[in-house]
This record gives sequence, structure tokens and C-alpha cells, in this order.
Amino acid sequence: MFCPKCGVEYREGFTECADCRLSLVAEKPPEPVNPGVPDLDLVTVLETSDPVAIAAAKGLLEEAGIPYCVLGDEFGKRFAPLGDFLHPWCRLQVGSDREVEARQILEPLDLQHHIRDIH
Repeated sequence: MFCPKCGVEYREGFTECADCRLSLVAEKPPEPVNPGVPDLDLVTVLETSDPVAIAAAKGLLEEAGIPYCVLGDEFGKRFAPLGDFLHPWCRLQVGSDREVEARQILEPLDLQHHIRDIH
């Protein structure tokens, strides 16, 4: 017997989960594929190697409350010993549900020469 909410297994004779106060079921409920991770499609809204453009875009998205991730940014730390002239190519991504809003916010930066054809 299993709790349908928390998945805890009980011996025969029990009918209710002591924690959740729900009736037990005969089969264990399926485990979520990625517990705690939402199913989210990411889209790239900026690709550049310009650290100023990346910093400006990050600031604008943070100010608007739009969650983002930057792919390739971690390589900047590895290239740092080579000097300030070498910057890795980075992709700034947002959830597809916020793409239109993010593009509108980034538009005033005039980053058209940084954005590849990623539509």
C-alpha cells in the first residue's frame, strides 16, 4: 500500500497515510521525471562575445524580473589569463513564455549585429 501524494509504502492493514491523511492505493505512484524542475522550453534571445552587451542584457532582464541563463559565460573565467582581448561566444536564453517580452526589452540596446538569425 502506498500514499498517492508522498509515495511512502505502508504494510498491509494500514488504510491512510500518517503524514498526508490520504487513503492509500495499491500501486506506487509514478516518480516525476525531473522532480522540482518545470518543463520549460528555452529560446536564445542574444548571441554575442561582447561582455558589455551581455552585462547590459542581463541587467535589463533582471530589472524586468525575467529569469534567464547564459550559456558559455563560464568559459570567460577560463580565458581570463589570456587577456582582455579574448571573449567567448555566449548565448542568453529565456523561457519561451517570456521570449516576446525579453526581445522587446533588449531592442533598445541596438544589438542587431550581435543577434544571429535564431528565429
